[in-house]
Amino acid sequence: MFAQPKLTICVPSRNRQPYFQETIRSQLTNLRTDIEYVFADNSDDASVMNDFMADLIGDPRVTYLPSGDRVYSMVENWDRCIEAAKGEFVCMIGDDDYVDVNVADVIVRSQTEHAEVDVFVWSRLTYNWPDNRPNHCNVSAPLGTDVHRLPRAWLYKEFFSWKGETATPNMAFGFYHGAVSKRVMDKIKAKYGGKYCEYPVVDFENVCKVLVTAEHMFYSERPFSVLGSCAQSNSAKIKMTDKIKDSHAQFMIETGRNIDEDPHMKDFPFPSALGLAACIAQVQNWFRTTYGYKAIEGWEANFAEACGLSCGIMGSRADYDRTVEGYRAAFGRWKNGSYLKHFKPVKYSDPTGAMFFTGVSNNHLYLDEEIGGVRTPAELYHLVNQMLAPGEELNLNFNEHFKAA
Repeated sequence: MFAQPKLTICVPSRNRQPYFQETIRSQLTNLRTDIEYVFADNSDDASVMNDFMADLIGDPRVTYLPSGDRVYSMVENWDRCIEAAKGEFVCMIGDDDYVDVNVADVIVRSQTEHAEVDVFVWSRLTYNWPDNRPNHCNVSAPLGTDVHRLPRAWLYKEFFSWKGETATPNMAFGFYHGAVSKRVMDKIKAKYGGKYCEYPVVDFENVCKVLVTAEHMFYSERPFSVLGSCAQSNSAKIKMTDKIKDSHAQFMIETGRNIDEDPHMKDFPFPSALGLAACIAQVQNWFRTTYGYKAIEGWEANFAEACGLSCGIMGSRADYDRTVEGYRAAFGRWKNGSYLKHFKPVKYSDPTGAMFFTGVSNNHLYLDEEIGGVRTPAELYHLVNQMLAPGEELNLNFNEHFKAA
């Protein structure tokens, strides 16, 4: 084991032991010794993971944080992961995800070309576990081979202005499926309340803080991880309003309060249960009002347009109608209805009737997610990895102006 690992992979988990165990097995098959793993269980039954980890805690690369005598909030569980991390860079993934730790080699190459690397992120594949396939889906694999250095000021503006005609702003630049230097994370801890994680929606909170703390930001067009979605994951529920409501209620119980009733929400009537766009905006609103950052002019209209686009992901006509109604009511109450005219929900499209495409289009390779009978995110990645440019052949284009995806 290296004196300081290049990269720490943190995997927090709660009550999803079968996926957690598979993710641990998949990650540990790579035997490189400059990688550290922090596995943090937060389950009601501690014995399941304790028994599983008994033969693995002797691996010098592994730090295991077992469940405690009470349920930790998400903030606490993620925060203790980073507290335990010793790596030069820290990456968070979900317990149903996968990351290729060989991305560390591209980080090292980038450091050789550019002395300081604060944040290194990459594009990601998505994968529905076999128990979460309401529709036949494909996987989009970017075929780009460039690594870009991006200006922080531009990324900050893109994230907080909601400009870009997409359902969400560019939220890639954080430790979730990205690598943030521990040095930057230590600065965040010192600057914001003495903790690495503070707000219950931890991944978006980290993006806010990284974009005002880090300086040297890098992005790889080539994917190095897989965002998994199992039947129990939040991403599996985001298209169904009844499941969003249940998940939202459980989240508030474990958080210890209803964050929709926090003081910063008094004049912002967009509860997180409305959907992903509302959730991101809520975190941004908390960050701005708590720490005194000014809003970017014009963000409100852009946000309204994004909410209209986000309605299109709903899984049924009933879910779509309820989401549109919820957003429309919120915009009607917000700032005297000034931005209701910008909320233009896209036309509903039944996902069961969508055309299924495989092949190459717009520099992306589209594959059937059931290709080769893959049954885990790691299996998918290893298959797709054979079709992508090797990491050592990526082009480091650090002086080129580039708009991040």
